[in-house]
Amino acid sequence: MERMNIKYRIGGFDLTQFVPTWDGLEECENFDIKSGVDFAYNFEQNVIKNILNIEFSHKQKTALKIQLCTFVAISEDSVASLEKDGKISFPADFLAQCASFGHGALRGIMYLKTMNTPLEGIILPPVVYGEMFKKPVMFERKTVE
Repeated sequence: MERMNIKYRIGGFDLTQFVPTWDGLEECENFDIKSGVDFAYNFEQNVIKNILNIEFSHKQKTALKIQLCTFVAISEDSVASLEKDGKISFPADFLAQCASFGHGALRGIMYLKTMNTPLEGIILPPVVYGEMFKKPVMFERKTVE
């Protein structure tokens, strides 16, 4: 598969959920981690949104729930090369790159927001998103009637 040269810039981050629930949680280092990754695309603004959902729990008790949205603005010429017949397709390696932006930012956010709390030592492990995404993702322009 040929790699595409997509021109983009990070448009911002939105921490839509950060809910620590450590009341009654004993100090521990072994957390179970559930995670989810999703994408959305805004055709009017040429922005792909990566949504990361992370939940840390211990003994089936939630310790921390996080949702971070990362916005990546795609250049007009890249959109023109990717869009056809009202559909736009992003290659797997580009999706992995977008997810990595959010993941890295989230690690820093967690460090700052858990300082001097019972969750101070909690670590979001690195993820190799390139191994996770194998297929391109296509978005279709919706028409409102």
